[in-house]
Order: sequence, then C-alpha cells, then structure tokens
Amino acid sequence: MEKISEEVLEQKAQAIRKYLKTDLRYDLNFLPRPFMVELTGTPSSGKSTVTKELYDFFRQMGLRIYPPLEGAEEIQHIPRNTPVYNIRTGIYAWIKMIDESFHHNLDLIIFNRCIFDSYCWMMYWKGKELLSAEEEDMFQSFFLSRLWTDKIDLCYFMICEPDKAMQRENRIALSDKVRPYTNPATIKTLVERYKKAYEVLSPQHPQIRLIDTTNLDEQTMVQTIALDILNTLEDKTKENKI
Repeated sequence: MEKISEEVLEQKAQAIRKYLKTDLRYDLNFLPRPFMVELTGTPSSGKSTVTKELYDFFRQMGLRIYPPLEGAEEIQHIPRNTPVYNIRTGIYAWIKMIDESFHHNLDLIIFNRCIFDSYCWMMYWKGKELLSAEEEDMFQSFFLSRLWTDKIDLCYFMICEPDKAMQRENRIALSDKVRPYTNPATIKTLVERYKKAYEVLSPQHPQIRLIDTTNLDEQTMVQTIALDILNTLEDKTKENKI
C-alpha cells in the first residue's frame, strides 16, 4: 500500500476545519462566553424562587439558559458537618464555571451557589473552629483567584432575617424538626457572615450585590434582581462589542 504523505492528511484536516469554522467556533473574540450569574445567601432568602423565575423569563425571551444542579443536590455522599462538604460543593460549581466559560452553546448560566458562596462558608467553618486562619485564607484565596472571579458577571448575596426565614421555611415543611442549617441561631450567624463578606469583597468585586429579602414579596424580589441583571448585562454588551 502506498504511503500517505503527512501533507495530504493535513490538507484534509484543514478542509474539515474550514467547514466547521473552528477558527470562529473557539474564538472568544468572535463568540463571547456565556454570561454567568451566581445566587448565594442564607436559607429561605429566595434563591430557588429567583432561579426558577429567571429561567422561565429568559427562556421566553429566546435565550439559551442553564441553571446547573446545585452542589448540595449533587454532593450527597459527604456529611454536612465538615468544611470538606462546602469545599467539595464549591469545587463542583467551580469546575462547571470554568468549563462552561470556554463553551459557546449557552447564553446565560445561573448558579445557585458557586465560588463566592464557597468563600463565605469558609468564614462559617473558621467561626466553628474547624478551619484554622491559615486554612480559611488558603481556601478563600483559591476560590477567589484572579484567574476566574471575572467569569461571574453578577453575584447576589441574598439574606433574610431568622424570624422571616423560619416563617417561609415552615410554610410548606413536611417536618417540624429543626435542621442543622435551618434554625434561627445558624441563620443569624450566616446573615452576619454574608454582611461581613460583602463589606470585605465588594470594593474589589463590584459585581457583588447584597439584597435583604426580609421585607420583599416574591414578585418585587424577582423583578428587582431581573432588572438589575438586564441593566448590568446590557452595559457589558456595550463595553465589549465585538
């Protein structure tokens, strides 16, 4: 059999690349990465409600939107009484964020907890004395590395005061038993942590918003966040026109 030259193989491969337009398909300067929004915060602050309503709205507007499965739903084999759990759920979301930032098949991704969430949980575990100050700093520095924080275009720290949160939680709960992270004392601690994290992070990361939903009805809460997302992403399209 006659030997096939490398030049022939390369010519055929180049013809396939030309058909597939790979020079455009993988060029972030031609096709931008998806916009990415993170929702994080305290229990019963409205994250799931906002995620669902944003998903429905943006789909109706013709955008291809993807809400990844929350880390807590995916990572169920690790107990929640250890910082390893929140490190693992953070890594799960981080991998999805990195991978999707190099894809072009989506327009908008809404994370129910991602890298900023992981930062806040390290504060919680340091307060529980299950992380040292050095460990807290190490994990926080990883999750908020300069290499990827700009991939989150908007992040909402959603908080709700304990009394209102418990009222919302018990409205449809099947059990009256107090859960580890859905009780007034823990919610109060988490509210304080998110407020502190916002004070520390917002000067460096202007994409972070702090929203107290305690006195907001669901419609107002959803509309407020939806409008902010639309305004912010509209401004980004003007800044980064290709």
